[in-house]
Amino acid sequence: GTPPHGCRAARSALEQVMASEENPLTKKTGSPFKVLRAQHYHADRSSRRQVPRSLSGAPSSGDLQLVGNTLEPCLESEEADIDFDTKYYAALLMGSFMVREGGSCDVESGSAYGAALMLPQLARSAGWPLLLTGLSLRVWFFLVVNICMQYSMLMLISREENVLDTIAGQMNLCNFGAGSRGPLGTEITPERTYSWDQWITRVFVKDSLKALFPHRLAEIEAAIDPGEYALESRWAREICCFIFIIATMGEFLLTINMGKLLYMVPTKDESWLTARSAEAEATQWHEDDAGAEGNVLDKVKIQVAGIPRRWKIFYCLFLLLPKAVLWYLCCRIGVEFLMETSTIAEVIVNAVAMTFILYIDEMMCSFLMSQTTRSILSRCEEFVLYDVTTEGRMTDQEIMLEFCEKQKWKYIRFMDFVELVPGKLLTAVLLTAMFIACYFWRKCDITTDGEVVSRTMYKPTIIHDNFLQVLFPSLVPRVAEPFWEMPEG
Repeated sequence: GTPPHGCRAARSALEQVMASEENPLTKKTGSPFKVLRAQHYHADRSSRRQVPRSLSGAPSSGDLQLVGNTLEPCLESEEADIDFDTKYYAALLMGSFMVREGGSCDVESGSAYGAALMLPQLARSAGWPLLLTGLSLRVWFFLVVNICMQYSMLMLISREENVLDTIAGQMNLCNFGAGSRGPLGTEITPERTYSWDQWITRVFVKDSLKALFPHRLAEIEAAIDPGEYALESRWAREICCFIFIIATMGEFLLTINMGKLLYMVPTKDESWLTARSAEAEATQWHEDDAGAEGNVLDKVKIQVAGIPRRWKIFYCLFLLLPKAVLWYLCCRIGVEFLMETSTIAEVIVNAVAMTFILYIDEMMCSFLMSQTTRSILSRCEEFVLYDVTTEGRMTDQEIMLEFCEKQKWKYIRFMDFVELVPGKLLTAVLLTAMFIACYFWRKCDITTDGEVVSRTMYKPTIIHDNFLQVLFPSLVPRVAEPFWEMPEG
């Protein structure tokens, strides 16, 4: 219907302000999302008369509403009770996060990988001075030591699982558990379920008695039951695998971020060292320099910038590729190690213990690298992938229209529902399923009864495996005769 006289008068007055050259709602802001000081009009609720009011800061009346592309006062709106300040600052908050959805690329500040990437670029930018060149050589020495240590730990675990345990006569655990048949071909029950160490000892005792008393085989077979090697809980094993993958997600995301940085930064010979502006220098704050006056470091800006093509190729081959391979090996070997753990307590402890391998590089950076290196890493600023001037170009009217009015439920889109899906959680679930499926595909078979059992086992002909055999366990040479195969049902 027709709005009352007071509302029409307020609307007319506001349109005059909007059309004037001094209109604060269409005036460009000098700094990001700066609140304009302006004169605006609002309608008094009780008398419905036009009341001018000067305001320092953002508008505070709850009677202003966006209609189309203009802000209009309307007391009859059901949102009139919501304070305008609240809506305005909510729009600023949402707008700031939405503008930054483009993301950024930064260097790992607490890792040997981050130091190995950044310090050579600083030395290159400065013309290879002695100090920065020496620091670069030292961090690359730490990186090589870190890669050797991480790979050695993973290689030893893989050797135990794929070589030494097989030589000892251990079959794959697969889904041996209650309700199915075990390695001896008998039905598994909770009271007959044992871990590998317990089960192999019981089997050894029974076989020893048979060898000592061959004339009493039937009596020994009837009186001694070694039980079966089986899982205590399938769910505990799979949940621990999922927790382990979540713990490795940090390294996975850091690897993605490094690849993103090498791809997104310009392939140019740009300097990573620039002078900091006077305004930024005045507000720069570092905890380690608290209270220092005229700190020289505050005059220097260290920021991710362009990397020459030859350096990008070098980083991809000797930094990104080893980091990605180590993450893959840790996840694959770690999941296989957990899948071969039969008891609940051991699988929980192993899920926590395996993750430390991926954090050796951070321990080396924190405890072995110099304070100078860590200070330089902490001062490196990120490479933003969004337009940093977007905020400064927007007027108050555009802010309210884009980040307040268009956030109402009537503007909901299909992508808004898609954004509700937790992407990192879904990625962790998919990675867990992938590595568990890889374990079953490599080490297990499905019987005619639908049971998932170990493949026929062959002993390896070597004790020490090499790099390729760690990556591809199927390359380990084995004898022709099996030492175990699943008994017929």
